[in-house]
Amino acid sequence: MSNWPVLMRTYRKENGLKQDALAYQLNVDQTTISRWERGIDKPSLAMQKRLRDLLWKREDSVLDAAIRMVKSSFGREAIIAPGTTIVEVSKSQAEKYNTYPIEMRGKLMRDFYGNDYYERYMLPLGELGIYSGDVARMDLIAEINIGNAAPKYSHSSIIPIISNCGIYAVSQSRYVSKEYAASRPELKIYRFDELVG
Repeated sequence: MSNWPVLMRTYRKENGLKQDALAYQLNVDQTTISRWERGIDKPSLAMQKRLRDLLWKREDSVLDAAIRMVKSSFGREAIIAPGTTIVEVSKSQAEKYNTYPIEMRGKLMRDFYGNDYYERYMLPLGELGIYSGDVARMDLIAEINIGNAAPKYSHSSIIPIISNCGIYAVSQSRYVSKEYAASRPELKIYRFDELVG
């Protein structure tokens, strides 16, 4: 848990806290929170322990809940780590590739989606901020080609979640018509600043 600026900003925004509210909770000045979030200063070791205690329970429960949600989902869902390593997938997502969820865990999305899809859609996730805590949600419209079958169109909503190991992306996807895909932007990014005042 060394990326304090991202973890603190995300924690604050997810809990609807302004910097001064978090500062009050930690008994520090608001400018201290600002400096930590901008990476100018780093919390002391004692404060890092307090922050870990504050973030730990939430992080574990959020990641565990996301894993349970994906495992029990009837839809096409996945949890993806930075670098596009698969953490968990739903049974429906695995069936799309004629495999089982356990066979997909720990592998790169490239192994299942192919190089073109991977480079066009998956790699930009990190570059656009899904793993930095700056992006609240991304909506992605993509053409999917599996084997010799006719192309399908997918609408995915991707959100970041924080765990004690870092930031992950949860993707929820559904198939859409070609007309629906053509009527939407290929990528729409929602930033926290747009959603949280």
